[in-house]
Amino acid sequence: MILHEQGDAKAAEYYLEAINEGDNIAEAYCNLALINLELGDSAKALDQLTLSLKHDPRHVEAHYNLANLYYDHGDFPLARLHYEAAVQIEPAFSLVYFNLALVYHRAGNVTAAAAALARYRELAPEDKDIEALDELLKVRAEMSNRSTNPNL
Repeated sequence: MILHEQGDAKAAEYYLEAINEGDNIAEAYCNLALINLELGDSAKALDQLTLSLKHDPRHVEAHYNLANLYYDHGDFPLARLHYEAAVQIEPAFSLVYFNLALVYHRAGNVTAAAAALARYRELAPEDKDIEALDELLKVRAEMSNRSTNPNL
């Protein structure tokens, strides 16, 4: 992982070696997927993330990264599925709630988006960068209220 964090190309070799030796296979596949995402190879990353989950269906980082991949490619239902799986596995993983708020917002579910954002705030109260998303949700809620009650 140190090599990976330093951007060393040998990191991929060591992850493959770990897989071949049966050492922390799910984590190695997940990290290989991150390398391939950095290289722009989404298809290979998708394969490696699913292999990670094959070896450990509760690997939270694989669910989270797979959800991010789906989100980036516009598949919001699959992104939501994997974010929700990550929340079930690791309820204190704050970034999942932020991303869930984004997915729910894209799906037009303002109530669920606001709840996910509130949970994120509980877990990461120091993050001041969420104000824009909070404002967006408020505007969306107002628009929704106006469309259902034209007298407002």
